[in-house]
Amino acid sequence: MSSNRDLHEPLILVGYWLGPYAPGWPDPHDFVDPSWDAFERQQMVYYLKRGMTARAFMGLSECRFCRQRVGALEFSDGVYIWPEGLAHYVSEHDVRLPAVFVDHAAGMTESLEARSVDRSWWATQSGLEPTDRPVP
Repeated sequence: MSSNRDLHEPLILVGYWLGPYAPGWPDPHDFVDPSWDAFERQQMVYYLKRGMTARAFMGLSECRFCRQRVGALEFSDGVYIWPEGLAHYVSEHDVRLPAVFVDHAAGMTESLEARSVDRSWWATQSGLEPTDRPVP
């Protein structure tokens, strides 16, 4: 995680939408932008799909545009948290997320891609240590 956020700070929620059981959230129709650069949009879709699963729910969420079932998980990158279906809104309905989130996602991706890889620890591994082996 490229952020210096304290692990005890709350995650920032993004991508929950106004609906019959969700009053008070933003309306996804207000975020539609078909002119958003296709490459940037696709990068955002990939980012949203690669989040770490943070929570799972018992019911499936329904898209506010097409009523397709779009998931029951929440993903996070350690700073933001979003519903599994958010990638669907971006890819299928031209929803453009706020610039602060788009910039954050691009920065996280660029930071990760630029990091060097230390292969030394893994190269020294030779199998399970006696304390790692299951007891018969």
